[in-house]
Amino acid sequence: MPISVREQNKSTRYQHIVSVAEGLFLERGLDSVQMQDVANEAEVGIATVFRYFPKKDKLIVAVAIQNLERILPAFEQIAASPKTAYERLEDVLNYLLEEDQHSSQGNSSKFREAFESYASFTKEPLPDIDDYIEIQKQISNSLNPIIEDGKTDGSIRTDLAIKETIITIINTFGTFVNNVVLKAPISFLEEDIDPRIQQRLLKDILLSYVRPV
Repeated sequence: MPISVREQNKSTRYQHIVSVAEGLFLERGLDSVQMQDVANEAEVGIATVFRYFPKKDKLIVAVAIQNLERILPAFEQIAASPKTAYERLEDVLNYLLEEDQHSSQGNSSKFREAFESYASFTKEPLPDIDDYIEIQKQISNSLNPIIEDGKTDGSIRTDLAIKETIITIINTFGTFVNNVVLKAPISFLEEDIDPRIQQRLLKDILLSYVRPV
């Protein structure tokens, strides 16, 4: 059944508010941005913002969900490629690395790190957090073709617990990449251990662990 013009307008307005909020959260921090700031930047009334998001935390989670959803198509495309499991695992790590190194995508990883830190310190579960967790599950499930092929195609060591190893490698690398982005302004690093050098070294270390001898 076709979506009505009214529903399309509501969806467009919702996405606009979420996108504006993400930019403000990145610029000023999650705690500093007020709902009125979002309304002003989005050029809508404060009542409109509250109609979609009765609480600020609901808006924060909506931004986090939209942010995380951007990863899913890329993971699905990588997992569905005809390459070996090892090559696809490397492609996933390269995607996470490239996400950090491109400005707009780097902001995506920066927001996710800030959001997950924010969520871990809240006294009560955030509204709609189950929807955020569901996207995480979908991303994890998108890796199943890599995991299954890794058990049989000979590109990954057969003495490993394949699923646990692949998930751990991706989570470890993603967390490290995001952490470097978030902490770069307050970290002292010598020139020869630039964050990008560290990222590439960790990628090589993790991949060497699964590569057959």
